[in-house]
Amino acid sequence: MQYYNLKPAVDTKETGRAYPAVESYEDYDFNSPNSVHNLRFDKFPDFVPDIRFKLAKGARLCDMMSQATINANGFLISEKLKGIFDNSSIIPHRYYSATIEDDGIKHNYYWIHFIWEEGRTLIDFNNSKFYKQKFSNNLGYLDIKSEDDYKNIKIEFGGRFMIGFETLKLKEQLSVDLIIVPYKTYILISNKLKDILDSAGLAGLAITFFEDIKITTPN
Repeated sequence: MQYYNLKPAVDTKETGRAYPAVESYEDYDFNSPNSVHNLRFDKFPDFVPDIRFKLAKGARLCDMMSQATINANGFLISEKLKGIFDNSSIIPHRYYSATIEDDGIKHNYYWIHFIWEEGRTLIDFNNSKFYKQKFSNNLGYLDIKSEDDYKNIKIEFGGRFMIGFETLKLKEQLSVDLIIVPYKTYILISNKLKDILDSAGLAGLAITFFEDIKITTPN
């Protein structure tokens, strides 16, 4: 299956030049139990997150908005884009209500939060190819044959190096049209979902051919 990288567009005519497109309120309490800083990559929250932003100067309201506050896999999206995701086959997700204030008017948005722990169980480690990574540099290939190998090497590297993926072989064909690359933060869509998004007249989406990692599945 061919995959495309999906993320918010930045610095285009439709989005405006501001990045991120939304900013937090000055009095937002990031230490509160329902703060967006408590959203995680590995599990859904047991609270209703307080998600509210102000439109940044120079930004425009779009169907997908760039943000730099929430450190979890997901997107800040419009009702229209939510409707498309609702009718698509995608990995486990939840929606949380959000608002974006512009000139005193609060516009309704959603944060869609993706969690795909199952993706890690689909990796064929023996037929995948990993390397020691510093910035964008390949510092040599790694012998990783299991998830335990991966975790142990990651602990050994600490914050000095990363584990890069050259080829990621999955154990089975995928039946969903939106995935997260396991252990990474790339959010990918299939050609089918790309065509749907391209024809929907949406603003603020950047969809590019994904070539950072070669992803293969059984024939």
